[in-house]
Amino acid sequence: MTKQVKVTLKSVIRWSKEDEELLDKKIIKNFYELLNSSEEDGLYWTGMTCDLIDLAHIVWESGLLLDDNGHPMEFREIVHTICKVLHVHEPRNPSSVISAVRARKNIRVSSIRDRYLHLIHDGKILDPMRLDIRFGERAKHLFMLIQKKKK
Repeated sequence: MTKQVKVTLKSVIRWSKEDEELLDKKIIKNFYELLNSSEEDGLYWTGMTCDLIDLAHIVWESGLLLDDNGHPMEFREIVHTICKVLHVHEPRNPSSVISAVRARKNIRVSSIRDRYLHLIHDGKILDPMRLDIRFGERAKHLFMLIQKKKK
């Protein structure tokens, strides 16, 4: 028996400003939680590194995450911390990664923002960034404890 593959059309609609702002808020909230986590929590990024750096740039552009002195976090600091927490090899020059992502001309590759917006609208997935994060054994154990406490 062959496995049936679900095929969808690439979205041709332009997302509304509200859609993009809502997604940005979700990404920033996720980064806030992740940046306050530890690498011992056993979280792993399963997506492409350039996508994680692109998401970090979205967070940095917002200026909403502050360092210990109350200043907006630097882009390199966000990248360094998120890579450490999610067990990703940190690029030597994150800004060059952003330049390469922005310069993509391949019609087959859409931005991480567009892919996430597609998953929210067409896939009915409320927080698509969570799909790119795998939980290690320690994280699964902590998640189970939290779920038990909620009951």
